[in-house]
Amino acid sequence: MIITALILFFALIYLFVFLGVTIFRFKLRRMQRRAEKNADEGRTQYADGEIFYSKKGGRKKHFRQSDGEYIDYEEIG
Repeated sequence: MIITALILFFALIYLFVFLGVTIFRFKLRRMQRRAEKNADEGRTQYADGEIFYSKKGGRKKHFRQSDGEYIDYEEIG
């Protein structure tokens, strides 16, 4: 009787742990898919709001045509 109860007890513990790990993996995969989808859409979520950004291919220069030419120099001395 005691051995049967112990076997049943450990089987239930194993079942709960197995279900817990399975549910945790499912939730983790779902969060990962959602984060990848948001990254592909150009959106980031924070507790106080969302940030939308554009993922355009080209990069813009940070200077204007009238800024002049870059000259490489070497310090002497």
